Amino acid sequence: MRKTGVAALLALTLMTVTACTANLPDESGAGGPGGGNLRIGQEYDLGTLDPQVLTSVGDKQMTTNVFEGLVKYELGGVKVVPGLATEWSTDEAGTTWTFQLRPGVRFQKGYGELTARDVVFTLERLLDPALASPNASLLSGLKAVRADDDRTVVLELSAPDPALTDKLASWYTGIVSEKAVTEKGAEFARDPVGTGPYQFDRWTPGQETVLTAFAEYWGGAPALGQVTYKAIPDVTTRNNAFAADEIDMIQVTDPDILARYEGDPDIEISSVPGLITRFFGMKTDVAPFDDPRVRKAATLAIDRPAMLDGLFKGISTPATGILSPEANFAAENILDYRHDPVEATRLMNEAGYAGGVDVTFTVPNVDRFSRPATVIQQDLAKIGIRVEIQMMETQSLLAALKSQEGLQMFILSRGQEPMPDRVLSTWFSSGGVPENNWSRISDPEVDQWLTEATTTTDEAVRADLFGKVQQWAAEQNAYYYIDHEDFLFATHARVKGFVGDPIRSIRLDDVSLSG
Repeated sequence: MRKTGVAALLALTLMTVTACTANLPDESGAGGPGGGNLRIGQEYDLGTLDPQVLTSVGDKQMTTNVFEGLVKYELGGVKVVPGLATEWSTDEAGTTWTFQLRPGVRFQKGYGELTARDVVFTLERLLDPALASPNASLLSGLKAVRADDDRTVVLELSAPDPALTDKLASWYTGIVSEKAVTEKGAEFARDPVGTGPYQFDRWTPGQETVLTAFAEYWGGAPALGQVTYKAIPDVTTRNNAFAADEIDMIQVTDPDILARYEGDPDIEISSVPGLITRFFGMKTDVAPFDDPRVRKAATLAIDRPAMLDGLFKGISTPATGILSPEANFAAENILDYRHDPVEATRLMNEAGYAGGVDVTFTVPNVDRFSRPATVIQQDLAKIGIRVEIQMMETQSLLAALKSQEGLQMFILSRGQEPMPDRVLSTWFSSGGVPENNWSRISDPEVDQWLTEATTTTDEAVRADLFGKVQQWAAEQNAYYYIDHEDFLFATHARVKGFVGDPIRSIRLDDVSLSG
């Protein structure tokens, strides 16, 4: 049975917001009524659980239940609601923000009560060059942060930031314990301490990451005693484990598997249109993709309708732009993705590659990427681009992408927030190289557009500038934007209360196990 949900994407308003004022038992016996161990099959193994530095979706999915921000997205959607702050306000200029913290919030593992000082420490740590956070630029407009008292935090911005609350609801601003970070140092990334409903217990490399219930959680003890994230990158193995009742939840990425599950009364399907874009990219500062004619030829060679009909029919939407159509300021119908291998071959010849060219295509060992990669390989071969596919574990691939050397050709997906500030600013800015701007395209004028768009509250100006950025990026053909995936999760019927969302966060707020 499928349950669907559509996000209501809301623009930021500069105003005061006030909050209106829970299988078999696991060995710890923790958690609310029922307890139990929820087993989640994941594509990725753990990389880091330090919210300020992580970037992979698997790490985000685990930390979303360990850490909390000043604000958060409502369960199942993207409306910003109170989190660790119960209310907040801004001045008329939009540059001074004041947050009142929720009383009685405690950190996990005996690290005491949350205070405004922990918030100050977290945000200053994010911006500290010594941490080298790939997310630091997203809060570069934060001029100062101070604690007026134990429950009052003030943020001073150098310019208005219309996406500030979205940033404060994101993973990289999850509040950490100053005491824990100071004590643990580099080990904090593998032994984190937050305020969320579940606390880190252990990690077995290549196998699983385990969280346990945090009994002193301010929102009440969570219903589950334990959550086990099992790293199973191979989709067949993952589906077999689900069928054998060895895991309770998986993401579904194959329409045939989906049809099978939808016909099973003992399986529930959660379906939500995703704020995400799947793509393949080309590194533009080395041959052959330094030549725009070769990049254009690559886009003309792809028979996308055949690819999507054959692989993802009914579970994704063909991209007509860079951003998900659910995102604010998404520019649609800006991609020239006609299938024209004759013109593609002409461009290859004109660029001096009449005899063809060899390239290396690095692909995560995940079916959402390996299956389309094979189709792309076949289509490009028809115009003389001979592709060697190199499979790589996802965390290793991300590390290679972010290195100075980078990767010649790669396939991934990029999650988004309702506001496009983070994705566009990191993906296409000069400052995003190499951490986030993996194709290495940049232009000083585009940098200026991004700066202006992310520091004005004028919605018309933001729409115009973000539109220009997206049009420019589309014309570079450094990425081929394939589609926007639906986020589909299958759970056994005993899993109760799971709600999917457009950012694929796997929040476990209300999840319990029955039977």
